[in-house]
Amino acid sequence: MRKASNDEMLAAMWSVCPLLKEIRSRPQTEGDKASYQREDGKVVNTDYRLLHTERSWKLDDAKGASPEEFLQFASNAGREIGNMMMAQLLKTVGSAAEEAGNVVKCSPKGLSFENFLEMTKKIYTEFDEFGRPRPKSIVLPPDALQQFQKNMREWESDPVKLMAIEEAMQQHRRTFNESEARRRMVD
Repeated sequence: MRKASNDEMLAAMWSVCPLLKEIRSRPQTEGDKASYQREDGKVVNTDYRLLHTERSWKLDDAKGASPEEFLQFASNAGREIGNMMMAQLLKTVGSAAEEAGNVVKCSPKGLSFENFLEMTKKIYTEFDEFGRPRPKSIVLPPDALQQFQKNMREWESDPVKLMAIEEAMQQHRRTFNESEARRRMVD
C-alpha cells in the first residue's frame, strides 16, 4: 500500500506541473552545499529550500476507507507539494530571467507577435542532430494558452511573420553550430 500511495503522490505532483518530471537532477551524497558555474563565469550557490506538507489521518477515520479514499489522501498531498515546487520553480526562473535580461514585457492584452518574436530571439535554443530545434516549454494559464494557440495559427499562416520566426531560428542555429564547433572532446 505504501508503494501505491507514493506512486499516487508523485503522479499528482507531476500532474500539477509536468515540467517537474523533465528537470534533470543528480543526487548529492555529501555535504549540504552545492554550486554551479554559469556560462558567463559567475559561480552561483544552490539555495536549498525544504518544502513539506503535513497530513494526518487518525486510525479511527481511516477504518473502512476505500482504496480510492486512501489514494485520494496521497494525491492531495502530492498536488500540494507540486504547487509549492511549481511556485518555487517559476520564482527562480523569473529571477534568473530578470538578471539575464531575458524578460519580455507584454501588454495587458496579451502576447503580441512582436512580443513573441522578441521572446523567440531571447530564448537559448538547442538543435538535434537533424538541425531541428529542441522543443521548449511555455507555461501559461489556460485562457492565455488558448489565446496563444489561436495566435500561433494566425502567425504561422502569415508568410511575413513566418519568415521572421524562421530568421530568428536560423540565427539560433548559426549560434548553436558555432558553439558546437568550438567544443572539445575530453577523455
